[in-house]
Amino acid sequence: MELTKDADKMICCIYKSFLQQRKSGISKSIAREFEENYFSTNNDFSSWIEDDLDDTLLELGRAGLIKIYIGGNFELTDTGIIYMESRFKNNLEEITDFISKFLPW
Repeated sequence: MELTKDADKMICCIYKSFLQQRKSGISKSIAREFEENYFSTNNDFSSWIEDDLDDTLLELGRAGLIKIYIGGNFELTDTGIIYMESRFKNNLEEITDFISKFLPW
């Protein structure tokens, strides 16, 4: 699957949040859900223009990695989880390292 660099950064951060929640004992069904304000509360996206956030989120939706709801909430799909697991073997430390070294903000 090919994604723009922005979409790749975004799905990595979404997946990292998912893994952090799972590690803290949150159920998979809850951990995969994200509120509309996820990006406004995430420092990694604070410098992004809102239209760029929306456009990149839509790209992930078109790729089937997330499902976007009318109210603005979104959910990491099974396809998104499988895509990321195959990249990072479900390892939180590995994805954190990848984000910090290869995707500078």
